[in-house]
Amino acid sequence: MELLDARIERILRAGAHAPSVHNTQPWQVTVRGNRITVRADPARQLRHSDPHGREMLISCGAFLFNVRMAARRESLTPVLTVLPDREDRLLVATIELLPGLEPDIDELELAVAIARRATTRSPFDDQPLDADVLQAMQVAAHDEGALLRLVQPSEPVRAKVMSLVRRAEALAAEDATARDEEKAWTAVPSDRRDGIPQDLLGPWTFDDQAPVRRFLASAGNARFEQRSTMAVLVTAGDTPRDWVAAGQALERLLLVATTYFVRASFATTVLENPTTRHDLRQALSLDAPPQMLMRLGYGTTPPRTRRRSVDDAISTDT
Repeated sequence: MELLDARIERILRAGAHAPSVHNTQPWQVTVRGNRITVRADPARQLRHSDPHGREMLISCGAFLFNVRMAARRESLTPVLTVLPDREDRLLVATIELLPGLEPDIDELELAVAIARRATTRSPFDDQPLDADVLQAMQVAAHDEGALLRLVQPSEPVRAKVMSLVRRAEALAAEDATARDEEKAWTAVPSDRRDGIPQDLLGPWTFDDQAPVRRFLASAGNARFEQRSTMAVLVTAGDTPRDWVAAGQALERLLLVATTYFVRASFATTVLENPTTRHDLRQALSLDAPPQMLMRLGYGTTPPRTRRRSVDDAISTDT
């Protein structure tokens, strides 16, 4: 039992490395023997910009994928049941950890990449991604039931996408409640274990075509690359189950990207506004709803935002 407890602690620590909107880490975990229950934490939901919990469940989905890969690293087989209770919308999943075979090479590579993956909001190298790298990320999204729509620098629609991003950011900047919500989770003290500290917000840019999110508290100015790849993650539907699936697809493709030394940053404001989200879907002629917009490029390993301790997110009942 002590060994299993140690394994579960390592698994949950890996889970906590998952990306989450504004680094809110909106998950709660209960452990009973070899069974892990994951719940969304409404106290960590962005209630104004994410009133339906879409981004909260995407974040929880990314947590679930890390748990899956970390379990395989421990030679355990995770049996996942997503949204098992229709009456309990905050119950994201249950995971039963069963004895399993040793991980294969792909599983081990993804598990190792968990600790190396980090979001960056700084400029990338000004060069496009290699075709084989892009294909690997698209396959990763597909393996989790999602689609990755690439937006290359040469595509005329890219300017329209950036115009919608800037429009959404401008509308949010005019909304006092949205500003207060962003301030609560950004430019936080460096010793805080959630949120984004000032030095990791990234610099401001006056270039409307620079594919980077502008935070209200961003400081300084930088010249951003023009030839990085933008990508939109798309799911078949737009239900809570699709949002959890989007989170798992997102983390799989980010871990695959990490193995190729590719970094990512996100522009979520355009998807938090129903109008600009709809317009983005129309501009890209998407047959299904967009769940995440990101920029992808080669760059140096960035510092990582801090994470809550396992004890802070877990309640153990033996």
